[in-house]
Amino acid sequence: MRKKLMVLSMCVLLAIVLSSCGGKLMKGVKEAAGSMSTANEVKDTEKYNSYIALSNYITQWLDNMFTSYFKEFGVDEEIVIKKNFNGFNTFPVLKGHQDDLDKALNYASQKPAYQATDDSVKALAPKMKQLLVTMDEAQSYYKAKSYSDDQFAKGKELHRQIVAQYGEFTDLADTFFAEFVVITAQKKQEDLEALKKEDQLIRYHAMSIVLKSQEIQKVFYAADIDDDNILDLDVNVYIEKYNQLTEHINKFMEYSKDQDRIKKEKISITPVFTLNVEQVKVAATDLKEILEKKDTTINSTTKGKVTTGGKKVPLKEYSKKVSNLTSSYNTMIGLQTTK
Repeated sequence: MRKKLMVLSMCVLLAIVLSSCGGKLMKGVKEAAGSMSTANEVKDTEKYNSYIALSNYITQWLDNMFTSYFKEFGVDEEIVIKKNFNGFNTFPVLKGHQDDLDKALNYASQKPAYQATDDSVKALAPKMKQLLVTMDEAQSYYKAKSYSDDQFAKGKELHRQIVAQYGEFTDLADTFFAEFVVITAQKKQEDLEALKKEDQLIRYHAMSIVLKSQEIQKVFYAADIDDDNILDLDVNVYIEKYNQLTEHINKFMEYSKDQDRIKKEKISITPVFTLNVEQVKVAATDLKEILEKKDTTINSTTKGKVTTGGKKVPLKEYSKKVSNLTSSYNTMIGLQTTK
């Protein structure tokens, strides 16, 4: 179970980044270039965005929901009830999210066909619905404090169901991500090429920053490295990715000061995104220094501050910065397409 939670957490990174490469971005590019989408392109974009919404829900909202649940009650079949337990609350099961799941399932039977990805959605949706129903029942149970009346009898039963259903769900979710990444990788490359061809260089480098920052995360993940064994990563492998990220950051900063280019691309660069770019650069530089000097105490965010002496988690901190970056990127690009 713990391994699956880690895999699901990694999928957050992939899904959030890949979601930024979809229809909204290209819609903005086409509007700026004075062209119109065909009916087929619109359908493709709608389906793609529906699958993105599904992946984002799984990797963000649901991941937070189940992380808090398993932290409270344990990951094994038998529930762990802490001493002086005084209630439980987590991310709720919302009707809007259930509607998004139904929408994705509906798109799975529509054209354009995504072949294996469609099949994975059809397999995932029923199990996911079942899990959400059980989780919603558990949330109602704890909200009403019914555990005080039955000495956790129902809570124990629900926990066993959640553990079993969650295991099935994560296996199917992993299959969905594995299949969907093929679609997103293709769209990512198409979008980057189109941006460069249309001379949309602010957008091109902004998108590239998000993707390159994610590539750094994937280097660590592929090598099975976290904050506990961070020094095991080959520094030369890291520096190659770091230099690519830095190149795009420098270009973005250069072009984002060019008012003529900003008008040409019809883009409003949000201060939050620029700030997040700077924060990712600092965090990435920290990682570089840690690997070069073989010293895990390096951390720009704590320099000059009094700390509690807790464990340093530079890779986790970097991931947080990348998550913020991706979120602000999606918001920035989304604003361009709603004007």
